[in-house]
Amino acid sequence: MASGGLAMKTSVGYFGDNVRSDLLVTVEDATQPTVRVSSSVEAMYGDSIRAQAQRILERFGNPSVSLELQDAGALPFAIEARIECALSKHLGQTLPDLTTPRETGPRNRLRRTRLYVPGNSSKFFASAGLYGADCLIFDLEDSVAPSEKDAARALVRRGLESLDFGTSERTVRINSGEAAHHDLVSVAPANPDTIILPKVECASDVLNVVKHLEELKCASHIIVILESALGVLNALEIVRSSPRIAAMTLGVEDYLADIHATGSEQAEWANRMVLNAARAAGVMPLASVFSKLDDDEGMEQYARSMMHAGFEGVGCIHPRQIQPAHRGFAPSNSEVEQSREIVRTYESALKDGSGVVSVNGRMVDVPIYERAKRTLQRAGVDR
Repeated sequence: MASGGLAMKTSVGYFGDNVRSDLLVTVEDATQPTVRVSSSVEAMYGDSIRAQAQRILERFGNPSVSLELQDAGALPFAIEARIECALSKHLGQTLPDLTTPRETGPRNRLRRTRLYVPGNSSKFFASAGLYGADCLIFDLEDSVAPSEKDAARALVRRGLESLDFGTSERTVRINSGEAAHHDLVSVAPANPDTIILPKVECASDVLNVVKHLEELKCASHIIVILESALGVLNALEIVRSSPRIAAMTLGVEDYLADIHATGSEQAEWANRMVLNAARAAGVMPLASVFSKLDDDEGMEQYARSMMHAGFEGVGCIHPRQIQPAHRGFAPSNSEVEQSREIVRTYESALKDGSGVVSVNGRMVDVPIYERAKRTLQRAGVDR
């Protein structure tokens, strides 16, 4: 594929025997705008696909090109994203403006589980919100090949605008360096709840992104990932650099590679640094991913151990890990009852104007009250 209006033929997307919920868009120069569609759902949706393609062509000024769409049951958001990306690359134009961006969600929220979704795999988007992850990470970084970055940006921004992900936090992991600029220009107009910054090593890495978000009038929060020895040593400076930062985590594998170590136990010191820096700055510490896909018990134990260590969430690389992780973070029945009593008693005392609160002979102050509220939140129960 080529860009800048110099290409005679541009292709974006996928089609073939093993492809589902996607399409291949091919753009070629022509004497007038034309649309050709071959679809596995032609009888039901062929006409609507053609009409959608015509509307997109109109937004680009009805250029003299032919569009060939080979459809494998793609949803409308994916059709929109693939055609927009193909046309923008072929014509050397920017992606069209979004029409209905959503509002950014709250900064402080439950983040027990973070599920990674490859940014250029449209088949995973529609079902992503059904798994119950607290946070969905639409990845533009490691899971996307360099040649597919533009297509992934177009897909993620349309997915964020169009799809219902339920109660899951809508986050995007952008690239580091120069590619981050292109990521933000594309996805910031969709107002993701949170932007995830990888490979952060100093405060300026955060501040550069914050400045760009402000220029784009995007209110997204930030989660930082530390992946190097330098980043870990600068953890406190980094996490204090902006009030947009909602959480911080360690990229264990990249950190181990950076310090030339083998074995996850060698990352224990770095995990403690991240945890302490996050707590000192009043933001959420999040643990790294659990890499064993077929070990539900191991995932539950990992999540529980991370909770007891002080972390408030873990990373997931497969939907089957979500429920075991939630079980690991679930408080016991006695913890729930005690927390409910603390919350009720404390809030009742506040209404009565009392400055001294005691539950079962134990003095209750604001930190204990806040911890009790978080316990009830993790349990998913009312006060």
